[in-house]
Amino acid sequence: MASRRNDDDSTGFSGKRKKSFRELDAQRGKSKYHSRQDDPNQQRIERSASYEKYKKAADALFTGGALPQGLEATFDPDGKRKELKAALQKVTEAPDRKTWAALAAEYLEKHELPDDPFFLDSLLDHPKDRIVDKALSRLELLAEDGRLTREKAPRSLQQRLTTQELTNLDSDVQARAKALRGKLF
Repeated sequence: MASRRNDDDSTGFSGKRKKSFRELDAQRGKSKYHSRQDDPNQQRIERSASYEKYKKAADALFTGGALPQGLEATFDPDGKRKELKAALQKVTEAPDRKTWAALAAEYLEKHELPDDPFFLDSLLDHPKDRIVDKALSRLELLAEDGRLTREKAPRSLQQRLTTQELTNLDSDVQARAKALRGKLF
């Protein structure tokens, strides 16, 4: 009696699909394409309270939030970071345009311009030309460094650059706004 395999496979076609090496590795859990979300041990670690605490501290470090006690003494011993954040928040939460313009001018007298494209975008709408010039300079610097791209730019930046290009009395600022708009958009 011939083996069963020879009877079924006499033509070389068994009708059953062979699994690829990737599928076999994934089945064994050894695939290089295996993600952390599939790993139950990793999921358990990410759900732990200590991991959440660590993650919040790391996020605060990179997003400008409140630092934990131990890190605050290391990274911000004299409280300048907290002071800058409070001053910037005061400007952004101004109740009306006149107050905003005064607070923005006061902020720039005491502090350096931040590298925040959203804040710099709002300064392009300031009534004082020297503040608009400073904001435009910083935006140009960010674009040159690659820290400001079309994807990272605020949605209103293109419109504000166009406004400066059409309405500003200084032809140099008009040309710079046009060049920056052309580079980004």
